[in-house]
Amino acid sequence: MSMPSATPMTILPNRGTAKVKSVLSGDTVVLLGRAAGEGRKAPEVTFTFERVTAPRMASKANDNVDDPGAFSSREWLRNLCVGKTVTFETRKQGATAGDRVYGLLFMPDPSDKTNTWNLSVESVRRGFCTPKVLGGDVEDISNDDGGDSVEDYEKALQAAYKEAQASRAGVHAEKPLVRKIMNAGDEFEAMTLVEKSKRLCTNGSVTCVIEYVFDGSRFRCIVTDPELESAGLLYGSFTLILAGVACPRVGNPRLNPPTPSEPYAEEARDFVELRLLQRELKISLYGTDKSGVCLVGTVHHPRGNIGAEILKNGLGRISDWTIRMMSPVDVPPLRIAENAAKRSTLKVFESYAPPKLTGASEFMGTVVEVISGDTLLILSSGEVYDDESKLKKISLASVRAPRAGNEKTGKPDEPYASECKDRLRVLTVGKSAKVNVHYEKDIPVGPDQTEKRQFGTISIGKREDIGEVLVAEGLASTQRHRDDDEKSARYDDLVAAESIAKAANKGVHSDSDYKKKTINDLSDPKKAKTHSGSLIRLGNTKAIVDYVFNGSRFK
Repeated sequence: MSMPSATPMTILPNRGTAKVKSVLSGDTVVLLGRAAGEGRKAPEVTFTFERVTAPRMASKANDNVDDPGAFSSREWLRNLCVGKTVTFETRKQGATAGDRVYGLLFMPDPSDKTNTWNLSVESVRRGFCTPKVLGGDVEDISNDDGGDSVEDYEKALQAAYKEAQASRAGVHAEKPLVRKIMNAGDEFEAMTLVEKSKRLCTNGSVTCVIEYVFDGSRFRCIVTDPELESAGLLYGSFTLILAGVACPRVGNPRLNPPTPSEPYAEEARDFVELRLLQRELKISLYGTDKSGVCLVGTVHHPRGNIGAEILKNGLGRISDWTIRMMSPVDVPPLRIAENAAKRSTLKVFESYAPPKLTGASEFMGTVVEVISGDTLLILSSGEVYDDESKLKKISLASVRAPRAGNEKTGKPDEPYASECKDRLRVLTVGKSAKVNVHYEKDIPVGPDQTEKRQFGTISIGKREDIGEVLVAEGLASTQRHRDDDEKSARYDDLVAAESIAKAANKGVHSDSDYKKKTINDLSDPKKAKTHSGSLIRLGNTKAIVDYVFNGSRFK
């Protein structure tokens, strides 16, 4: 006994409106519906024009080469309708929500809003699509929706096709555009695109179409800037990492085992797709990642800063390694947006809590001793120095000084370790200081031992941040933090100072060989006796008290 055939499930009404999310080719778009509720994903449908066909777009299946006129066809439709609301009329539907839907799309004539365009007919008229039936009889297809008759629609297609042939438009031209996609890392070096865009493109920004959104901060882009045609980079394809922002990663269900998406990853991707997908925008490129294949840059949208919007909505965090590539003047909006999301505990910051301090967040005191190039001992104002426990050990927040060596293990000093420590001594010892503590960390001080260390900004006199002075002089560098680490409130100023020091090849950033100052250690009695005569003959000599053993014995 034969089973009755199942009735195809209707995934679109016969008529309706929807927003065009993206254009896959000259005859196929992705329509975006309304989400069923807050936090729910909006439904998507692949919608293809009925009874017309467009040239095939480049893919791996055809060696990344378009059929003649394919890219021009897709670009006309993309420029016309991406992000806009269209009226659809369905003719054929698949059995499941993932199947393709065939029908007609309508939208107002851009030059005359009182007229309505049938996009299938207008695409054929411009030579971007062709009718599937050329001059033949009209086939019998279902037309139960009461829309335009099949005969009228077919006549309109044939008339438009003849117009396109007569004017030699689109695919009917003598030499339609044939695009070959070039991939960064294979057909061209990613860094070449960075250099050429800065030199050849207006204002140093390259025009690209954002073809795909992997997650909220990683996109696939195609170069469409004619200014790069002479450099052979037109239609170059590359992965862009959005500078200054890191969004949760979207999982990959095709892996074995499948990887799940991180919290808020899908929401971050949807947020960006709605605003950037298939838009042609200017991009400023700064450099590449460690692989040298993915580029890092900023997307310039006419309606605002997409990076700041992502952060403001709690859909990403500031990325330390990419924000360092940006101009310092572009960083504050990102910091402000992230801090606002942290205060509101939005989304990725839902469990954020300000750092807890064991002591006061701000105090005044006198610098008693410099332990290393980034750590000091400070006596708080009003305290009597009658015990070592009265001293507070403070490290410079987000600053890393060159490390001192260890004589017992034979480990040498890092270059400029002694210079950094001495410069910090000159700047601070014996002077009144204002300390702003930003965070605390457990620092290892021995086997299975740690101490709670405070990290802050130290201000002395007119110098707002002593750490910035050391970084600017090339005697220290900024700490590389993880994206969720607490940082100095002046972190961006430190990074800017480091950039200037690097450009000037100062100190630790110098390419020249480091020459360590020779120190003659006379703490050995035999050595001291040998040099005692010459020291006595010198008379009064300037020296630095490095250590106090007791009230009458110093080093």
